[in-house]
Amino acid sequence: MNFNDLKAKALNKKQMRAIKGGSGTCGYKSPSGDVDCGVTKAQAMHMATAEGNWCCDSCASSSYCG
Repeated sequence: MNFNDLKAKALNKKQMRAIKGGSGTCGYKSPSGDVDCGVTKAQAMHMATAEGNWCCDSCASSSYCG
């Protein structure tokens, strides 16, 4: 397989953003500053609330779980 064949089968940016994190692959920073990594996506979203931050696939590049 050459690069152009692979490129045609690769996910675009919108598809990559839609990928959901699996169990134990997410983290969060709550508005009060609490940080926890290695939690489920549901836990991360719940604890971060609207003013916090949460991550899944991008946790390694975050300031709080990286």
